[in-house]
Amino acid sequence: MTLLSVAIGLAGAPFFLSPSPAYQLTGALLFLAHSILDGCDGELARLKFLESRGGAILDYWGDNLVQVAVFASIAIGWSRAIHSGWPLVLGGLLIASSLVGAVALFRQTLADEPPAADASAAGRVAERLSHRDFIYLIVLLAAAGRAAWFVALASVGTPIFLLLLWIGRTRRTSGFDREP
Repeated sequence: MTLLSVAIGLAGAPFFLSPSPAYQLTGALLFLAHSILDGCDGELARLKFLESRGGAILDYWGDNLVQVAVFASIAIGWSRAIHSGWPLVLGGLLIASSLVGAVALFRQTLADEPPAADASAAGRVAERLSHRDFIYLIVLLAAAGRAAWFVALASVGTPIFLLLLWIGRTRRTSGFDREP
């Protein structure tokens, strides 16, 4: 199920190379189908008592591979549409910061750790932002042929997310955020 989910997500990425709203929406719906199936694979493994650390790792990094492929395709499509290289810089920033965030959240996600009760405000915000609800925004933007707007927004927002994540972890481990 995980491999099928990843394959569907990767199949959607090339549709973002086109400026056509119909193609972008097709890619976005395949990306959404990937996300839905991704939620099913863990449930299926739990129901069949087939959960494994290897399966969880495959699922986690498969999701991130799909994300990188979609982000790269959107940036490349935008760059080609406007005949300029600067969208590739924004796409590269988005991909790099997404991967740094994925590495930072890897252990927490696989351990299925909820945010600590004493987490800082920045840590709680970062935890809420770490979910993949952005896919719905991509679907809406793609329907209007504006998937590139996601790269523009997320290339700024993802580094801010990393900063919040870092602040949240630093404050929690240093004790600065605890009540006296």
